[in-house]
Amino acid sequence: MVCFFARLDYQDEDRRNQTKTMELVWKGSANLGHQSWLFTSILSNFYDPPDTFCFDSSCQDQPIIDDPRLHDYNVPERVQAFINAAHDQVCHYEIN
Repeated sequence: MVCFFARLDYQDEDRRNQTKTMELVWKGSANLGHQSWLFTSILSNFYDPPDTFCFDSSCQDQPIIDDPRLHDYNVPERVQAFINAAHDQVCHYEIN
């Protein structure tokens, strides 16, 4: 099982960002042993989407216009922006 969360002490988050330890095995119970272990990852952007990718009705981010016949077609730019956001996020993890 994998668990994702974002709420943690700011000092712990700072240390984990610096040491690229945003992923860990959470040992939930000494009594249950390995059964209670969870692979856990801390979300580096809290629970928010990457910048410019909020599509909630309260957000003002630009939508993805995927019809190439329209003058404001923007799929290549939006794909590149998403790739850049993913690249920025992976810098917080040891896997890069």
